[in-house]
Amino acid sequence: MLILTRLPGEAVVMETASGETAKVVVLENRGAQVRLGVIADRSISVDREEIYLRKQKERA
Repeated sequence: MLILTRLPGEAVVMETASGETAKVVVLENRGAQVRLGVIADRSISVDREEIYLRKQKERA
């Protein structure tokens, strides 16, 4: 696991081997709650983890 510290307005950028990119921006930090924004190529599916896991289970 990679652990990063980011302040509101800062971002983390990820790129796949095929060149697709996703950018996660910290929008706000309220105590234990963090609001994130995701900017990604349309070909990248972006889901909350519980939704992703449910989709994986439905495909099996």
